[in-house]
Amino acid sequence: MLEVFLSYRTDDSVHATAAISQELARHLGRVNVFRDRDSLSLGSSYPRRIREAVARCDRVLAVIGPHWLEARDAAGRRRIDEPADWVRSELRTAFVLGIPVVPLLLDGTPLPTRRQLPADISDLSVSTAWQLREQTLVADVRALLGKLDPTAAPPEPVHSAGGQYNSVVGGGSVYAVQGGNQTINVNDPDRSGR
Repeated sequence: MLEVFLSYRTDDSVHATAAISQELARHLGRVNVFRDRDSLSLGSSYPRRIREAVARCDRVLAVIGPHWLEARDAAGRRRIDEPADWVRSELRTAFVLGIPVVPLLLDGTPLPTRRQLPADISDLSVSTAWQLREQTLVADVRALLGKLDPTAAPPEPVHSAGGQYNSVVGGGSVYAVQGGNQTINVNDPDRSGR
């Protein structure tokens, strides 16, 4: 089973990363999705557990929102320029170990250029990225899963008290969540053998 590590900045994309983590866990299982807040038990040695988790994953998913690159410390320095920055350390570890890093670009955030990044993580600028949008986050994550693990079956529609689920004539489903998000799956009867 595919194992992924979510790298993100708390002040840039904590809520989006939580939603991404939840959707990935539905498909891959919680134990195969590492997100610090979900995966570290109380009293864990944070540095050691982070390094171990990066080393055993198949992919590092770098969640990059609009403030990821320019996030600053208390002295006004860009965090990414600090060698001890956690995001930089996670990505550096992945690149050193040869683990593929997939930038997940939130709501049109551009992929950082090589000149904007420290040399030890500059390969991020040439990594194949994936776009995620707030309005279609669930569908975008499910499409990402299809690219990361094309042999796996697609996850079933999510049913919740705040949603609506309908059948579509000819096969398929429509799932709408309060607030306007929708997932529409239409099965082609000619391909399904019916």
